[in-house]
Amino acid sequence: MTRARRLALVCLLAPAPALLLAACGGGSGGAAAPAQAGLRGVQWVLDTARLGIGGAGSVHAWLRFEQGDRVSGDDGCNAFSGTYRASGTSLSFGPLAGTRRLCGEPADSVAGAVLAALDRTRGYRADATTLVLLDAQGAPLLEYTATTPSVAGRWDVVSVLFNDAIRGVIDGTTLTAGFAADGRLSGSGGCNTFSGPYAVGGERSLRIGPLAATMMACASPAGANEQERGYLAALESVRSFEQQGDRLTLLDGQGRMAVTLTRAG
Repeated sequence: MTRARRLALVCLLAPAPALLLAACGGGSGGAAAPAQAGLRGVQWVLDTARLGIGGAGSVHAWLRFEQGDRVSGDDGCNAFSGTYRASGTSLSFGPLAGTRRLCGEPADSVAGAVLAALDRTRGYRADATTLVLLDAQGAPLLEYTATTPSVAGRWDVVSVLFNDAIRGVIDGTTLTAGFAADGRLSGSGGCNTFSGPYAVGGERSLRIGPLAATMMACASPAGANEQERGYLAALESVRSFEQQGDRLTLLDGQGRMAVTLTRAG
C-alpha cells in the first residue's frame, strides 16, 4: 500500500488529532481552518492576576475571535478591535485600534501589559477551557479562560443613551435590570418598576420588550422622569450585548452603547 493510500485510510477511519490536521486538511488552508474554529465562538477572559501587577486581579480584560479574521476585546481599560492571523498553532495580531481613555491604576498598567503582549504574540496553545498566547520562542505571555457571555442575573445601570448623549445615572436614583431564566426582564427606572419579555439569540443578539411600567410621577430629583423614559426607550432599542466579568453593555441597532451596567451586589 502506498503512503498516500495509508494516509487517506487514517484520515477516513479516525478523527484527526492535532498532528494530523495539516495532513488530513488538504494543504496549508486545511491547517488554518481548525485553528480559527478552535479560537472562535468563545469569549476569552484574561487571568489578570498572573500579570504580576499589584491589584490587577480586580481588572477585567477579554478577547474574542470573530468571522473574517477579526478580533475584538478589552485590555482592561480600553476596547479594541482589528485583525488576526492564525495557521496551525501560529497566531499574530494587528493592526489593532481602540479607544484611548485613561483609567488610573491598576487598569492602565494592565492595559499596557496586554497590548505589549498582543504585539509580541506569535503562537498559542488552547483547549476547551484555556488559551495561552506565546511569544516567538514559545514562552507564555497571557492566559485566558473560556466563558460564555450572558445577560442573566441582576444588574445596576451605570449610563444610558438618550437625547443623543450617553448620560450617567442621576444622583439619588437607582436604575436596575434583572434578566430571569424564564425570559422575563424586570427592574426599576428610578421611580417606577417595569417588566417585559426578552429573547437572546445567536451572536449575542438581544431583543427586549414591549415593556410595561407603573405610572407614578417622580417629583425629585430633577430630570428623573426624563431619565426613566430614556432608560425604557433605550432598553427597547437594544439589538445585541457584550458581557465580561461584572460588566454588561447593551447595544442598539447602530452598535451604540444604549445601556451600560454592572452586576448588582
